[in-house]
Amino acid sequence: MDKADRELLAGLAKVNTEIGEVTLRLLTLQPSNEHYAAGLRRLGRDLVKTGAALARRASELDGQEQPAELLSGAPPPSAP
Repeated sequence: MDKADRELLAGLAKVNTEIGEVTLRLLTLQPSNEHYAAGLRRLGRDLVKTGAALARRASELDGQEQPAELLSGAPPPSAP
């Protein structure tokens, strides 16, 4: 494991902590759709960004291609 991997995992640990904090705040929000949406958006962005970084690194290590939407963080195409 190199320095970049340690930083990647440290970033994952940070997101993991933030997920708990934001989730608890979302559970206690009442009628504020604006704040609720902002919290969901933050969680989604953090998870997508971290997931894409982890998938990219795995591809670097084992040479397996990942689906383009996973690497870009874009949502997968919806089924017809």
